[in-house]
Amino acid sequence: MVKVETILTKERREALEKFLDMLVKMNELGLLDTIRDLLDPEFIGRLSELLMTPGTLKLLDHIDDLLDLAGSIDVEAIKGNMPVIKAALEALSREPKPVGITGLMRAMSDPDVQKGLGLMVELLKAIGKTKTK
Repeated sequence: MVKVETILTKERREALEKFLDMLVKMNELGLLDTIRDLLDPEFIGRLSELLMTPGTLKLLDHIDDLLDLAGSIDVEAIKGNMPVIKAALEALSREPKPVGITGLMRAMSDPDVQKGLGLMVELLKAIGKTKTK
């Protein structure tokens, strides 16, 4: 018969005590209950039903590409252009009035329209450059 002292060396005893302390803390925080609930077969079945949709599977097929794309986004540029994005979304939510040639000519004297048109011209140039490559 193997003696307990042989199995529980000083190092193992210390490790076991630390592990048991961690378990007590996890229990106090409710983490053990959460882990038990996550391992429940009914929960796992429901979760797999929710995750195994065609859309989710397609997303997972392209996750590397999506992560590369997300990493290439210039967040600071987006933050800097938030006023433009918000103004555009607000304008899109309103019903536009029909504008003819005369209305367009009148609008061209508005400094805001001129700035917006300048922005659109720059945007169109940038898009055009990407299409010629």
